Amino acid sequence: MNTISGKIIDRTWKRINESTPEDIQQLTQKMLAEQPIAGAYLMAVEELLMPEEERGNLLLIGLILWEIMSAGRGPMRQVTQEEIEAAEALNVQFLEELEAGSEMDYQEGMQRLATTYNQWPILSAVVEALMAGNEDDPNSAPESVGMALLHLKTILDCFDKA
Repeated sequence: MNTISGKIIDRTWKRINESTPEDIQQLTQKMLAEQPIAGAYLMAVEELLMPEEERGNLLLIGLILWEIMSAGRGPMRQVTQEEIEAAEALNVQFLEELEAGSEMDYQEGMQRLATTYNQWPILSAVVEALMAGNEDDPNSAPESVGMALLHLKTILDCFDKA
């Protein structure tokens, strides 16, 4: 799929963030009806990996990703469990390779991701949202941020192909 413009990303993110809880609930139900496997994946990740007080944000960002990726395209085809598992495996492999390499390898890998990833503007917005409040001191961010990013990128990869 074509790279989504920053304008669509910003407009959609703002609209969702300004929505009422009732509107969010309706959108979430619609997303879960259209993307049940992706929604179940995000909810399971939250339940398994995140403390109770941090739950809900992952599904909300997943909802925003779905809205952004649906903008101007109409409904996407349903993402399958196999697609999610394959995308997650590739993302884990990428992270393991970064971890195994040197600091230079890490920086080159991240630069390559930034220049070649089809939906880099969306991924950047996800990182910004996950790091909100911790921009000045990234080390103070919750430990769950890295795992949240891994799983949200997995869903973004799948939505990009749907």
